[in-house]
Amino acid sequence: MELPDFSVEHLKQLPLRAIVAFAARCARRVEDLAQLPEGHPEREGRRKAVEAALRMAEDFARGSTAPPEESVAEAVKASRTLAGGPLSSDNAATAVAEAAHAAVSAWHVVGTRNVGEDKAPGTRTPDAKKFLGALEQITADLAALDAFTAAVEAYGSVGIHDEPFVAAALDDYNRLLRMNLGHYPEAGDPIDPSPEGVLGPL
Repeated sequence: MELPDFSVEHLKQLPLRAIVAFAARCARRVEDLAQLPEGHPEREGRRKAVEAALRMAEDFARGSTAPPEESVAEAVKASRTLAGGPLSSDNAATAVAEAAHAAVSAWHVVGTRNVGEDKAPGTRTPDAKKFLGALEQITADLAALDAFTAAVEAYGSVGIHDEPFVAAALDDYNRLLRMNLGHYPEAGDPIDPSPEGVLGPL
């Protein structure tokens, strides 16, 4: 199919929690593809790593302020080197890992802002504020890029059966946009990305 003109800049029209919600739903759609074949000795380990990574991304989108564990995303990435899985499984696992990385980066932006008055005195100078503002923007951009990569990898994992995936992902994006959940690079309002949430079934 001919892909729509969709880029990371489109995601930057959403706040960070909505961006992570978009990535989590893209990755959740290919969760089954991320699993290793029946009988593979590492199948259960991959399953647990995938579920933990998706849950972490979904929790951030829902409004969790708990610090995410970067090791969760790294566990999924590490599992991609296992022999015995098809290429589509590697793509899907990468989508899951990138959705988790998007949550980690987004949390660092939100967490930095929440520190507020607890910041050390040396961080309150004009130069320090300028530096920290630039660092925050770069981190937000990384979250958006991670989310976009999650969508691209998920798309790559579905192969020739991509029309339903693309339609569903674009529907998620357009609905998130219409909800006016906030502005980039703000955290934005919480959103439940699960099939039981306002975005509906995957």
